[in-house]
Amino acid sequence: MTSNNPWTDWAEQIRAIAQNGLTFSRDDFDIERYHQLQSIAHEMTALLTDAPLDKVNHYFLPEKGYCTPKVDLRGGVFLEDKILLVRERSDGCWTLPGGWADVCEPPSTGVEREVLEESGYTARAIKLVALRDTQLHPYHPRSPHHIYKMIFLCELTGGSPKENIEISEIGFFDVNDLPELSEGRTLPRDIKLLLEHKNALELPTGFD
Repeated sequence: MTSNNPWTDWAEQIRAIAQNGLTFSRDDFDIERYHQLQSIAHEMTALLTDAPLDKVNHYFLPEKGYCTPKVDLRGGVFLEDKILLVRERSDGCWTLPGGWADVCEPPSTGVEREVLEESGYTARAIKLVALRDTQLHPYHPRSPHHIYKMIFLCELTGGSPKENIEISEIGFFDVNDLPELSEGRTLPRDIKLLLEHKNALELPTGFD
């Protein structure tokens, strides 16, 4: 794994070791040590992100079981050559509609659901354009989680713009005149890649 700060990687790896140990260990002394490792990882994350420790603890404590990367789904929906973007209330910036994959839901169905929930538009996933390890690309600010990002090209099928608790605006934008992006979620290169695949569906899916 690579990042701008190797301490962030080390904190994440320690947290994963602790979570896996708590999942599989049956020895009381080992469990106590894994809890100590978990606390150290959370303290490191709080220091590195300048976040309150209680917020970091709350963010990670629901995590149980074997630690694996999370899956983020993003949908690229075009109206002619304009790309659908939604504006996040959390940072005021724009992104491809998307979010976490849900359990027991195929990723293609998940990205269609996310497009509808975040924009009000209906769309059909027609191609997986890229599968990215976000740690190998300049997404920022970086999430404390290790994330795989699945970027789908989708076909617009209907609907109308609809704001919600997370999204304040919805619009289609010229790919050469994009608004300020929420670059922890979407990079300009993601949108450029989607346009390339829209114009040449035979291009291979990219992956890390």
